[in-house]
Amino acid sequence: MNKTEWQALKLRLKKYFAIFFLVCLGGALIYGYIHKPELPPQIVLKQNFIPGEWLYIVEEARDRSEPKWLRFYMDHRESTDETMKVYLGKTPPFLVSDTDLKDVEIQHVPNGLHIKLKGAISDYRSDLYLKDGDTYTTYRVSLEQVETRPPLPSGR
Repeated sequence: MNKTEWQALKLRLKKYFAIFFLVCLGGALIYGYIHKPELPPQIVLKQNFIPGEWLYIVEEARDRSEPKWLRFYMDHRESTDETMKVYLGKTPPFLVSDTDLKDVEIQHVPNGLHIKLKGAISDYRSDLYLKDGDTYTTYRVSLEQVETRPPLPSGR
């Protein structure tokens, strides 16, 4: 194989790799567009229950046919909703439930929060370690759950 044949082969291989890369990129973009949730995540409640700490409830990204999932967070920052979605997306929630916001009652109690809700719970932590200057303070999250609806067809 002489030098010109080798260069022609390299040029053909580059062309085929470029075509393959563009097809893969196009496929990935189409897949992402088709499987993108219809409803993006949104902060549905932001309230200052504990001094210096904000309670955020975020409705998870979903399609219209899927049930709602609410994620509960405590954070010391107060910012715009878009900025907080990024911050909260990097921290684990202390409570995850498939309830509607109208079925959630939150009360401040001396050592933390008391949450009463209707619906299923998939994740729950009863203690919050919140920054208090250079130290951390432990707050308790007590939970009262009332299940009122029949099982969903999926068995959940």
